[in-house]
Amino acid sequence: MSADASDKTDFLSARRLKEAWDTGKIPIGKDASGVAAMMAACCTLLVLAPQLKQALISLTHQSLLLVPSAPLSELLRFLMRPLGLLLLALAAAALAASAVTFAQTRGGLWADLVLPDPERVVRNPFQRTFSKEFLVDLALMSVKVVAVGTVAALAVRDDLLGLPRLLTATPEAQLTAVFAPLGRLAVRTVAVLAVFAGVDLALTHWRFREKLKMTKEEAKREMKEDEGDPLLKGKRKKRARELAKGRLAVDVPKADAVVVNPTHIAVALRYRQEEGRAPRVIAKGKGEVAERIRELARAHGIPIVEDIALARLLYKRVKLGKAIPAETYRAVAAVLAFVYRVTGRRASQSAAAAPRAAA
Repeated sequence: MSADASDKTDFLSARRLKEAWDTGKIPIGKDASGVAAMMAACCTLLVLAPQLKQALISLTHQSLLLVPSAPLSELLRFLMRPLGLLLLALAAAALAASAVTFAQTRGGLWADLVLPDPERVVRNPFQRTFSKEFLVDLALMSVKVVAVGTVAALAVRDDLLGLPRLLTATPEAQLTAVFAPLGRLAVRTVAVLAVFAGVDLALTHWRFREKLKMTKEEAKREMKEDEGDPLLKGKRKKRARELAKGRLAVDVPKADAVVVNPTHIAVALRYRQEEGRAPRVIAKGKGEVAERIRELARAHGIPIVEDIALARLLYKRVKLGKAIPAETYRAVAAVLAFVYRVTGRRASQSAAAAPRAAA
């Protein structure tokens, strides 16, 4: 059941967009390929116009000379050149139409869409006839017909009045008089059709996006499907917490000191000269994780130092396993120097040397 348009949000689901492209239900302008073909054919004919004109003149002359005495097969030789030029224009039109279609489909091919859709055959025709979309298309088509007809009439109006004079003119004059208005007619007609093709393409893409918009309920349902069942999600979080606790039990006993803030944040620091030029953050956390770090520190005799600013900075700026930033060298050096004085460890084991040297 389709939701009412007023219930839809502006949310466009990435999953729906992908499904639409995977199934071939994509926005394709009805007129874009045709107009591209016409433009390519017109441009090709305009470029080849002098050659085509000369070929037609030659064909006319030879027809007048050979028809009384020569067989029809003789005229085919003179017909090949204009036909070749016309086929070249048709090839350009086909290439342009294929390129535009390829661009709209992004190179996608959907073999199942080649077969007829039985649903379209049995669908109620009145549902489409009296729809808002059909009425908009009908109005656009009516405006297009009027616009093209008006432009075509204005393009050849003056030339039509002079047609009677061509009855006594030479073949060259006749072809020139025909080619000029046809060229203007083609250029102006294609220009008008290109404008309407652009409008149709924009309207098609707008309708495509509107159809893919979701109601709030649909968005919530898809979000739940993406995230998974709440029960399974809770189990995954629980498992992640258990793994984190297990990792803390391994890493925290290796720390030289734990900097706290004073209860919300805890950051465990470690420095060994063979492991790097600066101390590293080997464990950190907030809330329950911070409390677990403090418990492990107390259980293994790791000194706990309260430094609110330093704890916050290290928690926000430093990823697990990474060295501390240069601006914290002095503060961390002071903490570790204090810790090693209290614990009585040798200065060579202290982390203070490296930060002081780097500072």
